[in-house]
Amino acid sequence: MSFSSDIKQELNKNSSLANKDLVKYELAGYLISKNSIIENGQLVKYSTESDYNINRFSKLLSNLNVNHNIELIRKSLCYYF
Repeated sequence: MSFSSDIKQELNKNSSLANKDLVKYELAGYLISKNSIIENGQLVKYSTESDYNINRFSKLLSNLNVNHNIELIRKSLCYYF
């Protein structure tokens, strides 16, 4: 596991996702990463090969009641919402 993955996991161990503002900020961090693509101003794709990021990103979206679909494309996981 990479150093950044270790740090992300450590920072989020105690996160209960109860504070919606913190959830929004963390989601914004994912969305401004190089792994996010916005198509046609509406469709957002987030691609990763990290199981941790897959699960965390999905939890953040679910916590904010954002409908999303997960699709496997070329061995990368993509979220659409």
